[in-house]
Amino acid sequence: MPSILKTTELPMAKDFSSFLSIEGASRKKSPFNGLLRLMGGDIVSLGSGLPHPSTFPFYSLSAEVKRIDPAIKATKPIATGAKSQAMVDLVTVPHGPQPGKVESLTDSLQYGLGSGIESLRMFCKEHVNQMHRPQYQDWDVVLSAGNTDAFAKAISMLCNRGDRVLVEEWTYPAALEMMEPLGVGHVPVKMDGEGMSAVALKDLLDNWGSTPEQASEAKPRVVYLIPTGQNPTGATMSIQRRRDIIQVAQQHNLILIEDDPYYYLQFGGDDEKSGNDTDGSESGWMPSLPSLLSLDTDARVIRLDTFSKTLAPGCRVGYMSANAQFCAIVQYHNEVSTQQPSGFSQAILAEMLISHWGQKGYIRYLCENVRTEYLKRSQHLQACYRKHVNPRLASFIKPSAGMFIWIKIHVEHHPKYGTVSDSALMLELFKKCVGNNVLMVPGWQFSCKPKPADIDPADLLNVWLDDRATYFRATFAYASFEQMDQAMVRFGESLNEVFGV
Repeated sequence: MPSILKTTELPMAKDFSSFLSIEGASRKKSPFNGLLRLMGGDIVSLGSGLPHPSTFPFYSLSAEVKRIDPAIKATKPIATGAKSQAMVDLVTVPHGPQPGKVESLTDSLQYGLGSGIESLRMFCKEHVNQMHRPQYQDWDVVLSAGNTDAFAKAISMLCNRGDRVLVEEWTYPAALEMMEPLGVGHVPVKMDGEGMSAVALKDLLDNWGSTPEQASEAKPRVVYLIPTGQNPTGATMSIQRRRDIIQVAQQHNLILIEDDPYYYLQFGGDDEKSGNDTDGSESGWMPSLPSLLSLDTDARVIRLDTFSKTLAPGCRVGYMSANAQFCAIVQYHNEVSTQQPSGFSQAILAEMLISHWGQKGYIRYLCENVRTEYLKRSQHLQACYRKHVNPRLASFIKPSAGMFIWIKIHVEHHPKYGTVSDSALMLELFKKCVGNNVLMVPGWQFSCKPKPADIDPADLLNVWLDDRATYFRATFAYASFEQMDQAMVRFGESLNEVFGV
């Protein structure tokens, strides 16, 4: 982890203005939102067209949430399941301002700045400061409607039509699907058991222009990657890999978009002893790996965090951490698009996180509840797999974070191998799995290979689009323990039937 320096001892962010797209460079402050900054005090406003709060039909907003006492060092995970009065607190957002409360409901439901309501934004900023300690002075945080929303706005800010983004060779398909209609392409970078290979990334950029297809294209300047519990492979970058990626980014002057929704789903192990000595939790376990943001002294990392994997996807609240210039441009984009995340979500999150849990309570919840739950689930699915699946026919690398295992099918052991395509063998197996009532995501859906225009990719029982995609992605996030065992029984039987074992 980088050494702790006083803010005034840290460098300022490098100037990355030249990276802005035509759209990004054109983003300006909203004049109407400028009026909001002037309101307050004794000013009587007849300016901004804000609806009158008396027309809001919502008088208060309440939720029962798990009770988290940050002062208690727990010996077991925070209780889940059926609630009792001893396990819950009533979180209430009042209609109007009250002493000791964060923004009122009328404030949270009103039009606001594109950065999000201030109390929640500052909570997120303090959380980033505690967990990642950015290594330059002028960084900031802007709230988003989740990581996909933030990613879309980062791409719009940085990429013009015809540009290409460097991505992992197996990657989150929504990212590719978001870029394609914008005319932004992608270049796959080889992966290994730790995710994107820094050596492959460097070799690709060192030799850019050496192939006919690259000769007329500018070298990509933006990298999109998922460093922890990567979707779909489950791969997690070691500390050294993260440092190597940062070094390549410095050598080739790259912007890194660090999409890290699974950061708190690290399961520990050997890396835990040599990593991130952060403040915040007294319960013993903390995420062991530094983020790319924490290793970045130039301000070239745009970090995306979300409450989707830690609290609930339906909150639709996340936060982007980056240099102040990038955050301002995304804020301007918000102010003419989403405005900010839902006021209901922001209000209840702010009241819960700030007035009830606090930073230590939130970190305790992440470590003792979220991380512990997914660790148990990961271990259970792996045990079921080993019990029911023939290791000669399929294998996987043990995940150290995230929600997924990436199952490699050994098609070379199929009796028809070499006489038909690997895609045909995988499609046969996928159909057999569906017929046996077990569903996993086909590996080709995470492939960077272009999809033919004349094929319907939603026709899953008749399509397998990449011979290299001899994989399935399985998740241990949602199914019950009994269902996971049943699924692996059915998957093992499907393999045996298709391979004639």
